Amino acid sequence: MKKVLIIVYYWPPSGGAGVQRWLKFVKYLPQFGWQPTVITTKKGDYPALDHSLEREVPQDVQVIRTKTPTFGKFFSQKGSQSTPYGSLEINSNDSILKKLSIWIRLNLVIPDARKIWNKYALQAAKKELGVNNYDCIVTSGPPHSTHLIGLKLKKKFKIKWIADFRDPWTKIDYLEKVKRNPITENLDRKLEDQVVQNCDLVLSINQKIISDLKVDSKSRIISNGFDPEDFEDIQKKKNDKFTISYFGNITIERNPEIIIEVINQIPEVANECRIDFWGNVSKNVTEKLKDLDEHQIVIFHSYISHREVLEKMISSDLLILVINNVPDNKGILTGKLYEYLGSGVPILGIGPVKGDAAAILKDSKSGQMFDYNDKSGISDFIKKHFNTRSKVNRNRSKIEKYSRKEQTKLLAEILSKP
Repeated sequence: MKKVLIIVYYWPPSGGAGVQRWLKFVKYLPQFGWQPTVITTKKGDYPALDHSLEREVPQDVQVIRTKTPTFGKFFSQKGSQSTPYGSLEINSNDSILKKLSIWIRLNLVIPDARKIWNKYALQAAKKELGVNNYDCIVTSGPPHSTHLIGLKLKKKFKIKWIADFRDPWTKIDYLEKVKRNPITENLDRKLEDQVVQNCDLVLSINQKIISDLKVDSKSRIISNGFDPEDFEDIQKKKNDKFTISYFGNITIERNPEIIIEVINQIPEVANECRIDFWGNVSKNVTEKLKDLDEHQIVIFHSYISHREVLEKMISSDLLILVINNVPDNKGILTGKLYEYLGSGVPILGIGPVKGDAAAILKDSKSGQMFDYNDKSGISDFIKKHFNTRSKVNRNRSKIEKYSRKEQTKLLAEILSKP
């Protein structure tokens, strides 16, 4: 059996969407002739904790955890860790220390604050590669500082190296909307270029990221997906009210306020529904959604385990998917889309109607995408499903190709190529 060394920052007990991709690859790779070893963190700066995910790590997979310095204490609020993850947004009521820390992160830290882990991960990787033979190494980002470990290992060991981009690096939306020192921006781009030029293959979740990195000649796309086994023993629970659910982060660019505005104009729905938001919501967006909530139907929930997410998802009557309202967003595919597909619950999408996500919804017959301002279309869609309250008649063949096992099969083929 061939061996692959996988270097990832986010790993159980870390929660969040970023964990799922390589956790599932590691689960299924042995079925396709590859034995993975994982180098990861010990008590890192995680977006949330989800100990239930630890049970999904195969017992025969070696997981090497290294010392992991963190900056969590600088961002702690009332004793809870809140290190920036997926956003560098500053609110007026944030402490001076946090505002200063964000400024330092933007202008003095390249490419990200989690690079302080690199020293220890690099030591562990060198030790492992020095005593065991591996056919390939993989680094996955964000944090994209992890790719710098791969860069050094490539130069020392001349081993095949795949750099996996789950999100953009310098082109990610929250960096493009803030002001950074031009010198910092240039240095960040140079690091990105070095990784792209020196790795053997760039792997990513969609064509948009590949195009931004300008690596079409040595790149492959493996989308995110869902694991059918996760849904096997979950039963749908009956709700007292028509339940509309959103899972994941909500930012200014990914704002579902039009849903509330539409429901305000449909009294029969407003009186018999609830909207659950599960995940981190920008403070600015929270206030806006509360102001719009004329019928007191919006409920905000804190982070829950992945297992609980799927239980809530299956028991929903309608799922909300919002694609970031930013330029060049047709290629954006959020990780949550695929688990939505696996749930069988109708999906109400808000985003580019000719984008990749819209095409997936249409081809799989799992839902429909509407423009950010299409109140009429959204209203008709909600009323239709409010009246029927049934699951969608999905195109299963179109959905099954997004299973984690099928995606891992593609990965194994990529790993096996010289």
